Amino acid sequence: MEIGIDTLFEHPERPSSAIDYLKGLVRWLPAVGPEHFYYVFVSPRNQHQFTNLQSNVRLVNCFVSNENMPLRIAIQQSILPSYMRRLGLDVLFSPGNVCPLWGRFHRVLKINTLHHYRIPQLVGRTRSLYRNVAFAKSARRADHIVANTATTKEEICRLIGVPEEKVSVVLEASYDFYAPIRQDEIASVRARRGVHANYVLFVSTLYRYKNLETLIRSFAKLIRERSFGCELVVAGRDCDSYQAKLEALAESLGVTSKIRFLGFVPPEDLAALYSGARVFVYPSLEETFGKPLIEAMSCGVPVVASNTSCIPEVLGGAGILVDPLDVDEMSHAIHEASTNELARPQLIKMGLQRAHCFSWEASAKQTLAVIENTVYGES
Repeated sequence: MEIGIDTLFEHPERPSSAIDYLKGLVRWLPAVGPEHFYYVFVSPRNQHQFTNLQSNVRLVNCFVSNENMPLRIAIQQSILPSYMRRLGLDVLFSPGNVCPLWGRFHRVLKINTLHHYRIPQLVGRTRSLYRNVAFAKSARRADHIVANTATTKEEICRLIGVPEEKVSVVLEASYDFYAPIRQDEIASVRARRGVHANYVLFVSTLYRYKNLETLIRSFAKLIRERSFGCELVVAGRDCDSYQAKLEALAESLGVTSKIRFLGFVPPEDLAALYSGARVFVYPSLEETFGKPLIEAMSCGVPVVASNTSCIPEVLGGAGILVDPLDVDEMSHAIHEASTNELARPQLIKMGLQRAHCFSWEASAKQTLAVIENTVYGES
């Protein structure tokens, strides 16, 4: 079978966490399905993400990726179908929420986000309008859809009106190097990043729905009422100038000196930052997977996270869940996870056990099974 994989939806200079998924996919699909051939649709600016390719993988230049979103959308709807026909490919796997609407080939679509339905005010009017139309049309045109949690599957079926039998759940994973790191390596990364020994950690792109405002308010409450001895470290690329608003909030609460914004941190340093944290906090209002949760648990750090969307499903009981808008509840949970020396070992143990449920090999095998069933029909 000849399989196409679309990677154009990622920005080459400002990739989201989805780039980890794509790199894992391009590495593991050919490994678990060596009898097939894989054509990875890339741009000249994002192809550097895909290296050490196996012999059954070929990169196909599609001129532009998400550094030019309107042109990328046009290419996905025009150039990709043309390449599919010219190369004689059987199926296109589209992991970025949309797929081409024309062309005679099979389509497997992965829908990652439905935030435009649940929190449109935080996504933006133009973006929400585009997603409402493009995601729904793609979902109906696709032969099959992949969701990364049962929660996301339920929302796809309910919000877009897709039959349940058309959607399969395939869990994602994280890099193997997300694991507990030696203390000397942690100290080296901390020194290079200017991070103190005791800190609370948040990791993700600074989207508004990640709800960092409540986290900062909870952190300020701990400083004010409990003389909390940790700083707050925020690792993630800014989005829509949100960081300036967060910095202004920190200043108004008198905790500017206690919060460090690191910007984008490469995965190699993130593993050490996770491992050295007293607690990892993920206060997001809306998620479709939440890969930093897996990374944090893999590195042996206690987790405090929102009790919303798919987050409880991903944590599987291995963290402390809180109302993401309740400052008192969040601050209490952060204090408990970072200072209670009886509870911490149990949280760490449960997190490490839960993290083992997520593997790239299993994810790739399940994804390939969906693709094969789509093309060949279920046996």
